[in-house]
Amino acid sequence: MATNAGKAEQPAPKPRRRLRAEERWEQILTVSAELFSSKGYHGASLDDIGERLGIQKAALYHYVRSKEDILVEIYDRMLTKAEAEVLPIADEAFSPDERLRRMVSSYIGLMIEQADMWSLIHFQQNALPAANYEATLRRKRTFEKKFEAVVREGQASGLFKPMPTRLMVLSLFGMCNYVHHWIKFAPFPKDEITGVVCEILERGFIDDGSRRVGAWPRYVETTDAMAETAARLDALNEQVRELQGAFERDRHRLIDGFAGSMANEGAGQQKPDKAGAAPPPGRKSSSTKSENKKPAK
Repeated sequence: MATNAGKAEQPAPKPRRRLRAEERWEQILTVSAELFSSKGYHGASLDDIGERLGIQKAALYHYVRSKEDILVEIYDRMLTKAEAEVLPIADEAFSPDERLRRMVSSYIGLMIEQADMWSLIHFQQNALPAANYEATLRRKRTFEKKFEAVVREGQASGLFKPMPTRLMVLSLFGMCNYVHHWIKFAPFPKDEITGVVCEILERGFIDDGSRRVGAWPRYVETTDAMAETAARLDALNEQVRELQGAFERDRHRLIDGFAGSMANEGAGQQKPDKAGAAPPPGRKSSSTKSENKKPAK
C-alpha cells in the first residue's frame, strides 16, 4: 500500500484576495483599453477581456452588459479628466501664449499617462452608440473652443499671427493627439516633448517667434526655476572652499620648507674648530692667533 511517508508536505496555496467592486471595475477598464487598442474595438471580445483578467465571462457580466458599456465609460472618464485639468488653465492670469503653453503641456501629460485609453478617444469614436456619439462630439468641440478663445485673444493683442483661428487649433491638436501612439516606442520625457511641441507651435503662432523665451518647463515660483542652477553653484562654492583650504595648507608647508633649507645652508658655511665645533660669531679661532704671532728672538 503506497504511503506519503518521506514526502515533504506542500504548503497550502494562499487564498486569492477578493477584489472590491471598484478595483475590479478599474481592472476591466484598463485591460479593455489595452485590448481595444491592440486588437481594435471590433477585434476584441468580452471573452478576451475575461481571459486576460482570469475570470469567467459570466462573472464579467456582473459588471458590464456589453463592450459598449466599457467604451462609453472610457470616453466619459477621459473627457471629464481633460475638461477638469486642461480647460481651467484658459482662465488663469497669464498672457495668452503662456496659457496656451500650459494647456498643451497638461493635455500631452494626460495622453502620456493613459495612452491606451486616449487611443480609443481618437480612433474608436465611430463605435459609440448614436446618442453617446453626438454627446462626445459636442464635448470635444467645446474643448477645442477653449483653445480657440485663447488663440483669438492672442491675435487680438497682436501676439499671435492673424491666421484662421480654427485652423491653427486643429493643427495644434494634430500634433498633440498622436503622442499617445508614438510614446510607446519613443518614450521621451514629458517636459522634452512639451518643449519641442510648444517651440514648433510658437515659431508658427507667435508674430515674432524669435522673441520666445523658452517653451517648457514653466515654474510657479522664480526660485523653482533657479533651483537646479543654485544647487550646482552651491556645490561649486563648496569645492572652491575646499581648494582654498588646501592651497593655504600647501602654502604654509612651502614656507616651512624654505625656512628649514635656509637654516641648513647657514649652518653648513661655518667651519668646525679642532673639537669639531664651529667658533662663535666674532671670535677668531686659536689656530688663527698662533699663525699671526711673531717668533721670539
